[in-house]
Amino acid sequence: MAKQFQILKQNKDDLVFRNVVSDAFCATLAYKNLVTGNILPFIKNLKTSLLSRSKMSLFSADEAVLQAIVEGLLPRKYCIPELFLVMDGKKQKGSGRFGYSDIFVVKGTGDNNISLELKYVLLVGLIKKQKNDYGANDLEDLDKTLEKEDEEFLLSRPYSFWSKEHNKTKQMTISEMLENGINQLRSYMNVIAKGKTMDYSSSGIIDKRVKITKSNSNKLKGFVILVIGFHRILWKPVEEVISNYSYYKA
Repeated sequence: MAKQFQILKQNKDDLVFRNVVSDAFCATLAYKNLVTGNILPFIKNLKTSLLSRSKMSLFSADEAVLQAIVEGLLPRKYCIPELFLVMDGKKQKGSGRFGYSDIFVVKGTGDNNISLELKYVLLVGLIKKQKNDYGANDLEDLDKTLEKEDEEFLLSRPYSFWSKEHNKTKQMTISEMLENGINQLRSYMNVIAKGKTMDYSSSGIIDKRVKITKSNSNKLKGFVILVIGFHRILWKPVEEVISNYSYYKA
């Protein structure tokens, strides 16, 4: 730590170094707020990161891109992406037996463990209802329009997407997509609260990246983050779950 402070002192006038340190400070502060249950600083950092992307990437951005961005905004020591869960050991593989919680954030002393469910709405799936011929400028215009759109109207918008599960194009409203995320997150949190399972026949965490120990009761908080394009972010908390375990990144 002394060496790190020395490096900071030696580079205090280096603009690049100062910007990197500033970004790290903002990320750390957002994490500290997140584990207390305040997601707003993290949402602010997420939007800043999204807005740094080019308008051309509005064509290709998806949940995998969002996942990578979110992972990059959290300290590696406390972030476990795609936490592997046995949802119901009595079910067959491919029929709801396993699940993956998008982001599990382990807490510091006295804080809360946080589970994040990520949803991404591609603008292409929205604009198809308005026009068949569109380009990057059209997507950018829609992106800016959605930023200020009334939330109730926004949630009622129909969204078309390709379903790998059903091998066809499906449609739902953004509200339905958000509700699906909320229900998914609730089920993940209930399984996480059960602690570790040693096999595939029961229910719990079966991820080697997590060390789990018995502890006094503590809270597991969860948020669904739904991103539309790059300008609009909706987030919703779900009910807290009580856990009798402590979680650490192995």
